[in-house]
Formats: sequence, structure tokens, C-alpha cells
Amino acid sequence: MPFVDAFKSSHQWITQCNPKDLGCSKSWDTHEFAQLDLDENGWVKSLPKPEDSPEYTRVSTVLFKSVDKYPGGQYLVLYDGEGSIEYRFDATKDNAASTPGRDVINVTPSNKGIYLIITSTDPNKTGNYIRNIRVIPAQYEQTYQSKIFNPNFINKINKFKALRFMDWMDTNNSLQSEWANRPKVQDSSYTEKGVPVEVMVQLANKLNVNPWFNMPHLATDEYITNFAKIVKNSLKPNLKAYVEFSNEVWNQQFKQQQYAVKQGKNRWGNDKNNPQMQWYGMRTAQMCDIWENNFGSEKNRVACVISTHTASKGIETSGLDCPSWVAEGNKPCYQHGIDIYAISGYFGSGLGKPQNSTTVESWLQEADGGFAKAFAALKGEGSLGSSLPDTYQKFLYHAQVAKQKNLQLVVYEGGQHIVGSQGVQNNDKLTNFFINLNRSPEMYNLYTQLLNDWQKAGGNLFMHFSDIGKPSKWGSWGALEHVNQDSSPKYKALMDFISKNY
Repeated sequence: MPFVDAFKSSHQWITQCNPKDLGCSKSWDTHEFAQLDLDENGWVKSLPKPEDSPEYTRVSTVLFKSVDKYPGGQYLVLYDGEGSIEYRFDATKDNAASTPGRDVINVTPSNKGIYLIITSTDPNKTGNYIRNIRVIPAQYEQTYQSKIFNPNFINKINKFKALRFMDWMDTNNSLQSEWANRPKVQDSSYTEKGVPVEVMVQLANKLNVNPWFNMPHLATDEYITNFAKIVKNSLKPNLKAYVEFSNEVWNQQFKQQQYAVKQGKNRWGNDKNNPQMQWYGMRTAQMCDIWENNFGSEKNRVACVISTHTASKGIETSGLDCPSWVAEGNKPCYQHGIDIYAISGYFGSGLGKPQNSTTVESWLQEADGGFAKAFAALKGEGSLGSSLPDTYQKFLYHAQVAKQKNLQLVVYEGGQHIVGSQGVQNNDKLTNFFINLNRSPEMYNLYTQLLNDWQKAGGNLFMHFSDIGKPSKWGSWGALEHVNQDSSPKYKALMDFISKNY
């Protein structure tokens, strides 16, 4: 919930039909999104009639679905144009208080969220369709345009020194390529393409923190150039922009890895070592050259990042040295203005691996529910792997790599990694155990040790993954579980470390 205007975080339009209409399947989604008549900002310009060939005759979206602890009370739905909007699930319209363009809804939160349905738009066929929908708590009616960020969100993140926008930019599996199709401030929602660069810079400026941007793996040089120009011209001059090419280009679960493998093989042949890392190193170098050229005499405000798969010792050489590109007459990739060598800083993944599930599940029979044995393992007892001492050894290895290349060592993502994998995520007992481990007061001490180890190894910036996130079988990544949570052991450890060291 980063924005005051909840519609900026709304789900993609759902195509639906009126159950009373002849031929309506009464399905939740008719899956006709491709047939929507959308304007350039994503607003629906017209709706088919029941007798038309598409099945859908209305569109809807859901806000706050499965969002814990979102605030209830009175909300305003402001919009331009003519038409009809209905509300269901957690929202009820106050008809007496509502006027055209300004609906008043009363919200009682549950896990269903606010169901918003456009049942008609542009009824007089004048082109005045419903658009520019904003859904805001009533108390922000006078300020939402000038103060776009949720104050609770700001309060939770204002002590951090940098913000990595990897998820805000929808980096993994990104379809962003041409600058003309980039996310724009006036987009109806930011959940499809990602958050516009202007908004990310606005947040960095407000908090006076350094932003970290991830350039899409399909981005053209024009895209990268124009992105860099906006940052140069709008980011506070005292702030530095971290810039990274995509995210985890070695990770086989992401399309950027598959793309990089193909590009590397196409360029240099099938016999080259780690073609995806060599291509990634080349594009990182080219990206850095573009950014620094655009910043010119202010290029010290750019911090170019090159990353590696932390557990795969040696693979970093392909990205840093990129011998196939060097053979074309170029300098090694890391010598193209790159400042930072980035790794992950996780611990605890061993608890969720299939080979350890029987052992971990046996701990649940202990009097304390298995907490003592789990924390002992995380501190290094036994052979489950990925303990804090294991992570520290990785820090030391990569610190030497960074030193050899004269680069700063940074963690691009780090924290606990206690989550089921390879099927273990479907073990409900272990999922609940892992979630409760994350909530345990002892997690404060583990996080403090992790950060102290990082500092002792010579590390610089440590980016925790992530700020706020609801726990599930897919992990308990958030330092906080929801934006209105006061604190947690993980969050307190981060805040205390910042206070003591910076």
C-alpha cells in the first residue's frame, strides 16, 4: 500500500457479463482482455452491448484483495466522464452522499477487498467515458494530488539509506523494450507495466535516499538513455543512482536468463563458457557507458552494479571479464565505469530443502515446537547448510573478488531465506513453522549477526529483501508483514543496526 490512491495498485481489468444477459456464462472472468477498447492510459473507452459478439458487457477490478490490515472507513471514488460504477465485497456505496464523479463508499475490510465494477461508460456516445479513477481515504481528499505516498508507508521506510526498485519496475520477466511503451505517470494502474521512473525519483527525493534502478533486459539503448536523462534531471543532486542491468540473469526461473543464453550463443557460438553471464556483463558495461555519458561531469552520481550468483563460485569471472566481448576489441566488462560488485546475502534456505524436510518436521515434536533446534541449525549446528557461518564464508570469498577488481562489495538482496522449495512449500506444517520462525524474537539476534558478519567481511550497502510482504508458502520476505504493523524482530534489527552504524 505505497500510494494514497489505491487504484494505482489495482489489478488488471476483468472482463465480465451481467448474469441476467442472455448468453452470459456467469464466469468470474470471460478472458476477453485482448478485446477491450482501451485508451493510451489503460481506461476502458466503451463496453459491448449484450447482443454484440464479445461475451463481456462490463469490466471490474479488485483493490486490497488479500491485503492484511488495510484501513476501513469512508473512501472516495473520484472519476472523470459519464457512466455507472457499482461496488461490492468490502464496499457499500452511500448513494445520498455521492454525486456524479464523486462516489462515497463505506468500507469494512476483509480478505475480499473492494470490488469495483464499471457497468456502463460513455452512455451518450460523446467520448466522455469513465477515466482517471482515484480511490482514496476520505481524509486525503485535499492532499492526495500533492502527497501521493501513503504516510504509513513513508514512516516505515524513511530510515533506509537506499531503495531498490526491482519489483516496482516489474524487472523479472519484463516485457519493457521500447521507450514509447514505458510506464507513465498517467497510467490507470502501475501493476501492469510497473511504476514510472518519475514516481520512483519522487519517492527517493522525498526521503532523501539513493534509488536503485533495474534496467529491463529487453531495453533498447534509447530506453536506457532516456531513463538516465530523467534521473539526471530530476533526482536531487546530492543523491546517487544505483543502476543494475535486469536481475539475476543467471537464474533459470526468469525469462531474462533464457534470453541471455540465447543472445550469448547467437553472438559467440555454443562453445563459450557461461554465455548468459558474458552477455550480461557486456550489456551491463554498455548500460553503464550510456548512463555515465548522459551524466557527463556528474557521472560520480551514478553507481553501476554488476552482480553474480553468490553460491556459484567462479561464475562471476565470466561476467566481470567477459572474454568473448574482449576478443572483439573491448575492455573487460568491469572496466566500463562499473563501481559495484553485488551478491546476495541470504541464510536459512537449507531448512526448506526436500532432503532436510524429514529432519525439520521431526523438530515439531519438541516441547518448544522445534524452535531451539531450528535456530541452532541457522547458527551453524548440524549439516543442513546455508547457516550464518556458511553465509559469512561466501561474504569472505566475494570480498576477495571485489578487492581484486577494485570494486565495492554490496548485497543486492539479503536476509533470511527460510522457505520450502522443490515441493516442500506445499507442506502446510512446515510452512506454518517457517512463518512462525520469522516472527520469533530470536530472529532479531540472527539478523544482527548477519549484518555484523557482513560488516566484518568488508561489505558496504546491504539491501534487505524486502520491506513489506505478506507471509505465505512462498516465503516470509517482508521485514514487516503489512504497512500498518508497528514493528517485528527483523524490522527492529534493521532499524537498530542503522541507528548504531549510520
